[in-house]
Amino acid sequence: MFKTIVHLHGFASSARSTKAKYLGERIELVQGAEFYAMDMNPTPTDFRYLTTTGAIGRLRQYILDRKPEDVSLVASSFGGLVATYYAHRFGGISRMLLLAPLLSWELDWLSAEQVRRWREKGTVPIPHFGFGGELPLDFGYYEDGRRYGQAAPPAAPTLILHGRNDEIVPIEDSRTYASQSPDQVRLIELDAGHDLNDHLETIWEQVQAFVLEI
Repeated sequence: MFKTIVHLHGFASSARSTKAKYLGERIELVQGAEFYAMDMNPTPTDFRYLTTTGAIGRLRQYILDRKPEDVSLVASSFGGLVATYYAHRFGGISRMLLLAPLLSWELDWLSAEQVRRWREKGTVPIPHFGFGGELPLDFGYYEDGRRYGQAAPPAAPTLILHGRNDEIVPIEDSRTYASQSPDQVRLIELDAGHDLNDHLETIWEQVQAFVLEI
């Protein structure tokens, strides 16, 4: 049976991210395994209308189109929110490796005035690392995101790698998630910030041991 890994990138990133390319090159050499990097926003227009619900739906269709026998998810940051909610809603996931995951949706760093201006204007400019430069993001992202204020219960064996110095997604969220479901979730803390790109070898080691079981 083929093991299939689907990689979900983070917010304002793409399927051509550093992690996706690194893992894809290595999994390509593993017999009995295949790797897909799903793009949640393949065009700038897709990014403008990005929502959590829409990303979950895109993942659902992506998996249905490929009909994998044994699928695991490797998800970064915002991709972690998409992965956990997808697995909770639809099942069929063997393993989840979450990298500095966003587990519940929040934008607490926005003031009420900033939210008001975003609503009135309709969009807000966001630096996008995949396309380069700033792209508009529709207020629908905020409205939809409020539906995901609680972490989804783990629906598959889950390993989290998270940096203690993460300035974007606090590691405390992952600590709480792991402590609440110790039978399903394990956390490895790293001396790192958010992107974990200095720990690619560690990520690959865990892909081999936890996801591919080789």
